[in-house]
Amino acid sequence: MKLRKLFVTALIILSAITFGCAGGSQVMDRQPVNHELDIMVHSATDAVVTVGEKVLPSENPYLQLSQVTRINRAEDTAFMAIYSGLSVTDVKRLWEDLMYLNEETSIRKVVLFINSGGGGAFAGLALADLIMRAQSDYGISFEANASGIIASAAVPPFAVADYRIAAKGTIFMVHEAALWKWPGRETSSDIRAQNELMILLQDRYLTYLVAHSKLSLEKWQQMEKATTWFSAEKALTEIGIVDEIK
Repeated sequence: MKLRKLFVTALIILSAITFGCAGGSQVMDRQPVNHELDIMVHSATDAVVTVGEKVLPSENPYLQLSQVTRINRAEDTAFMAIYSGLSVTDVKRLWEDLMYLNEETSIRKVVLFINSGGGGAFAGLALADLIMRAQSDYGISFEANASGIIASAAVPPFAVADYRIAAKGTIFMVHEAALWKWPGRETSSDIRAQNELMILLQDRYLTYLVAHSKLSLEKWQQMEKATTWFSAEKALTEIGIVDEIK
């Protein structure tokens, strides 16, 4: 019996040494956390949660913001980005985000960041269409901010914004659209049909630029055919698709 008590006592002492002294001098007292995380759900049906000064999207069974859009309800402003090669994914994102703003918020100002060398011609035209529809149907105003490069299919979405700002080093470019086709046989009817497509595409593209710049259709046609690069300064003073340089 004494041996058993002695064994138990030894285990208790050993446990105290093992767990009470682990880490030696590196063990530090716990310090109170002095940071506060202010989280507020705006309403039971609202898909936006405020974390500090940032407003982030959360799950919504019907609509939710894409990863390229953030909103600030305090300033009643949405911030969106269009970048890289333009595709149908960018069109889908913008359509969903604008639907969300119109149906789930009172926000009517979008600050749009654009840095794109172009991409799909139809994607660029569709983005411009969505922006103009939001302007007319939803009463949303767009402030477009250009940086890096605005070229090819990215020019119309920038040009149709209500107010257009470019970083001083931004470079712009317009050129003729091109068809990328897999090698194969084509009939004369195919070639004529493709030519009709290119004419329609050019007409749509240049219509946006003429309506939102200082230049005539003939001048834009010359610039497009020659593949014309121009600076933010020229875009502001001569061409008229920039309203301010920052």
